[in-house]
Amino acid sequence: MSKQTVGWIVGVFVLFPLFVFLYNKITVRKNDGAKYLNLYIGKISKIDLQIPVSDINSPIYMKTDFDHYRRGASGIGFKGLSGEIQYITFFETIESKYFRIYLFDTNYQSYANFESVIEKKKITGWVNQDDLKDPSYGTKERPIPIFTFKGINEPIRITSESEGSVNGYESLEPTYQQYKHNVLTYLTYIMPKEEFQERFEKK
Repeated sequence: MSKQTVGWIVGVFVLFPLFVFLYNKITVRKNDGAKYLNLYIGKISKIDLQIPVSDINSPIYMKTDFDHYRRGASGIGFKGLSGEIQYITFFETIESKYFRIYLFDTNYQSYANFESVIEKKKITGWVNQDDLKDPSYGTKERPIPIFTFKGINEPIRITSESEGSVNGYESLEPTYQQYKHNVLTYLTYIMPKEEFQERFEKK
């Protein structure tokens, strides 16, 4: 085997994966969410909430946003890996707090009109009790995260004939697997590292 071939093998199978690992370690802000997932979920409970009307002229705040979170780089072609975020932030008049429904890596087409579907609905939301009691949460800048939800008077759903729909409807209420994914992704990539350390690692 020639020195050139050996050099190529070392570069491809040793140095390049090492470079990708170090690149992700340095550039991707990531908490050890999996380690504290059960602890955080153990403090999540249900709360009934009223979603406001979707109207830019309404004095009650409601807004949909789309974003992405960075998961790192792949060793295959050194492609950047990212996940998708859709969230609705709204002011809840009974609690007098701002809340945010997080949806990570969902089917964009299904949730394209999510705001108009969920407006004026009464829902049960799953929130962490420490977040709910923390006075620094509940503001427009720092809304209380909601990781899953269910409609109270009627399911949150859309008419659909796509695969997986039932009787002409597709549910927009997260499954249990989606719920856990939402919580894990939030802890790992969204919660600020300083807050994560204070709440979990320094105790």
